[in-house]
Amino acid sequence: MNSEETIVVNSRNSLLAALSLSNQQIWLQALGRSLCQISAGLVYFYIPLVFVNQVGLSATSVGFSVGLSSLTGIAGHILGGVLADSPRFGRKTTLIFSGGVGALVAFTLAFTQTLPLLMIASLLLGLSVGFYWTAADAAVMDVTVPEERSQAFALMSVAENLGNGVGILGGGILLTLVHQSHQALFIACGLIYLAFVLVVQFTMPETRQLHGSEQHATTGLLIALKDKSLLIFILANVLFTTYIALVNSTIPLYFTNFVPAISGGAGATVGSTANLFTWCYIGAGAILQLPIAQLFKGLPKVRVLMLALILWAAGFVLAWATGTVPVAQFVWGVVTLCVMSLATIMYKPFAAAIVAELAPASLRGAYVAISSQCWAIGYFVGPTLGGWGMDQPARIAAEFWLVAAATTVLGLLVLMVFNRIHKPSTLPTAQLLTPTVPKIQ
Repeated sequence: MNSEETIVVNSRNSLLAALSLSNQQIWLQALGRSLCQISAGLVYFYIPLVFVNQVGLSATSVGFSVGLSSLTGIAGHILGGVLADSPRFGRKTTLIFSGGVGALVAFTLAFTQTLPLLMIASLLLGLSVGFYWTAADAAVMDVTVPEERSQAFALMSVAENLGNGVGILGGGILLTLVHQSHQALFIACGLIYLAFVLVVQFTMPETRQLHGSEQHATTGLLIALKDKSLLIFILANVLFTTYIALVNSTIPLYFTNFVPAISGGAGATVGSTANLFTWCYIGAGAILQLPIAQLFKGLPKVRVLMLALILWAAGFVLAWATGTVPVAQFVWGVVTLCVMSLATIMYKPFAAAIVAELAPASLRGAYVAISSQCWAIGYFVGPTLGGWGMDQPARIAAEFWLVAAATTVLGLLVLMVFNRIHKPSTLPTAQLLTPTVPKIQ
């Protein structure tokens, strides 16, 4: 069987495996995740483009403002973990809080023209994001068994990619229709957040499970903080999330302002960059996520993450080439985003499965809350450093990506240490990742 036939077979098997996930809650949660990520795609992609190129703020100040969301994101993840594990609130109420705060952020952005108000909106955004990811990932763990958990997280990643793609592509179309007026863009974003709240309220039951020996929620956080394996894994995850934040918040600005073959030159709208980003980064991720989960099911999860780091290094070098090689810049940009997309989809489901493997069933919210701090840190470091880099001359802006590529060596070293001390599940990796349905030959 040649390589093309192998890819087709893996794609078919992974799609059939995903469709076989019979728990209705998996699909309802995927719908909710798509709605939430439509709004997230609009917010994170268009804040730098709108507030730098339309409102007139500096890229450094806008990047710092977006990075501020990570400060409250730390509190959001911790408080979200406490609420998600609490018998009084649980996963459902925490998700509703997330959507409500997200709607408030979007409506605030619609009328923001000054840096202080942008900073306030960013701080609220961190709370919304922290509430969402802690409760959402814990809810997926609640309704899945180990045999189908990685496949379920892969399906969630597909829903996330589809939501981001619809948000970014739809936002570019909407900006064109309303003559670059960002008010309509962010009002639409707020309405989608409210639709997410309605979906959670009327379709999702509380998934938190009762346990014989209930730990107090704050006690669970302390237990998670003492887990050496979890803390080392977070160190590696900080790099991964920083890279994802750079792609979402800095690559669009880099392509728009420094790569005329992609942006269309001076006076062009952001539509060209948005289209390229949607199809090559998000679209490729949505198509390849399930086949990738199937393809690497026989490898240890840590090895898959190491491969993802190698791809991130390649992607950053390609980003440098996109801005410096004078020919075929559009092609370089396409390849860059496709490689970064592959690195992202190799990371997300396998990292989530490792956290699920580390977490006791009664402390899933706490473990997700602590592990999710890597997102808070990454989304502070990424936009802040990326905004500074994009305020520099073209040569330095391009070389910024070479520095990012060099940092992947540190990630590989951390994963090696984690692999030495982590004691994985007694089930073989292949069994953990293989869905519980007959394999179609």
